Parts: sequence; structure tokens; C-alpha cells
Amino acid sequence: MAIVTGDRYLEHLVQFVERNAGPLLEGALTLKLNPVGLHYVHTRLEALQELEGLLAGAPVDYLRAYVSDLGDHRALEQLRRILELLTALKVVTVLPPPGRDPTPLSLLPFGRLKVLELRGCDLSTTAAKGLLDLRHTLEKLVCHNSTVRYLFRLSF
Repeated sequence: MAIVTGDRYLEHLVQFVERNAGPLLEGALTLKLNPVGLHYVHTRLEALQELEGLLAGAPVDYLRAYVSDLGDHRALEQLRRILELLTALKVVTVLPPPGRDPTPLSLLPFGRLKVLELRGCDLSTTAAKGLLDLRHTLEKLVCHNSTVRYLFRLSF
């Protein structure tokens, strides 16, 4: 099976999340992303947030940029709303074991995670953004073949 990246990854993710929103939000189904895909989703959501920031300062520029990719922005907004409500997430590398993916992780889009599973994620050089913010909701952290040494210095 070929690895999908970039806009195709985002399209597949949006379709999957829309099709399975109910089970995902109920916790009956867990969203599983790879580190590179999660990084891409985060960069696209950051770009959307930056675009929304234009609305306050330069409404004409905002409208011009927004209208040019209206469908894309609506899909990202919907995806962001659902990701904020998810309670479980698996981040799994596509590298064969014992490989670890050094791609930086951002958990900022996930504000209500209770369960986080990391498989093959190398967090030895860069801490996962937003992990500390999850200390109030995170109940279970599962790590397999992942370097998370810095976690022991965090005060949950």
C-alpha cells in the first residue's frame, strides 16, 4: 500500500473524519495518524488560523485568500472542530520497526484527549507541542518504541 502525503493525505483524512465523526466523537473509534501526516495537518491548520487573523486587520485580503480556496477552508474548519473534540488519538510511524520517526509532533489541535498512544515516535530532540496543555484531560499515555525521556521532567 502506497503512503499518501500532502493534500491527498488531508483529503483522505477529511473524508474519513466526516464519514466517521459519530464513532470518533463517542470514543468507539480511535483516529490513527502518522507523524508526517499529523505535522502536515498542523501546518495547514496554522495557515488557516493565520488567514483568519487577516480578517481583523485586512478584510479584503482575507476575503480574496478565503474565496480562492473556499472548499479547502471549509473542510479544514470542519476538521479542526472535530479534532478539538476527540478523546483518543494514536500516532503511529510508517517506518518499519525498530525505526522511529523524528518528525516534530503537535498535539495543539487536540484539546480534549484522554488517551494518547505513540508508536515509533522519536521525541528525543523535540518535545510534542501541546502535550503539557493536555495534562488536565489526559488519563492514559501509551508509548511503544518511542523516546519520550523529557516527559519525566514534566509536572502533570
